[in-house]
Amino acid sequence: MPDNDSSGVGGGPGDPYSRVEYRRLIAWGDRIRREGPWLLALLDGAPERSVVDLGPGTGEHTAFFADQGARAVGVDASESMVEAAREHEAAGLGRFVLGDIRNADAVLVDEPPFGMAVCLGNVVPHLTGEDDLESLSRAVARILLPGGRFLIQLLNYDRILSQGIRHLPLNFRPGEAEEEIVFLRLMKPASDGRVLFFPTTLSLDPTSDEPVAVSGSKRVELRAWTAEDLTTSLEGAGFTVDLRGDMMGGAFHPESSNDVVVLATRKTSKGPA
Repeated sequence: MPDNDSSGVGGGPGDPYSRVEYRRLIAWGDRIRREGPWLLALLDGAPERSVVDLGPGTGEHTAFFADQGARAVGVDASESMVEAAREHEAAGLGRFVLGDIRNADAVLVDEPPFGMAVCLGNVVPHLTGEDDLESLSRAVARILLPGGRFLIQLLNYDRILSQGIRHLPLNFRPGEAEEEIVFLRLMKPASDGRVLFFPTTLSLDPTSDEPVAVSGSKRVELRAWTAEDLTTSLEGAGFTVDLRGDMMGGAFHPESSNDVVVLATRKTSKGPA
């Protein structure tokens, strides 16, 4: 599943992410250095140093946790993403399993419970069904130890919709020779709490007579889950919920935070999950 810096460009009919080059589109080293201190603090406060990464894409966060000595498992529904992530597995950095995160408890039935679960980037909005968020919340509650933590990151759709935001910031990455890769992400509100997302990869070559070319473009329908939606679902599954505004643990401001970051903790008493 994709990251919020790289949602869904390209792909074949059976796997919409089969042609996505996430490692090329994201400055992963910078991102991990930025997010790592808070992630490690959360891991150290979990009941066990073990992490399940739900929708890990090419597996950089899973590998990061494994490199810190945690038992780390990634679950993704995209065969191509799991195949790419297994490069980390071959290096001894985590394990990756093909499966639906809404049924993570069934996918990981033979795995011991975890101290922490993460679902980072804009993964959750790809769950568009009415019951999908509840299914995910309850599945995660079943695979976490009491007191286990569930960290979710997604775009702040309340802000996007209320302010009429139609695009995300451009990403520029080095290409070959003089070329740059430009990642353009356009959005259009749709009905029933959904947003149409148009991730597009451009090639920018200033030496060419036609300097800008479209390398790939896609239409993705997302569910604009809000902080209230997430809080209601997680509390119903037996979690307490704390909202943050970024992946460094900063405060959440509904009108200005780019992201909604949910830090949920599974209650120690038996809940409804």
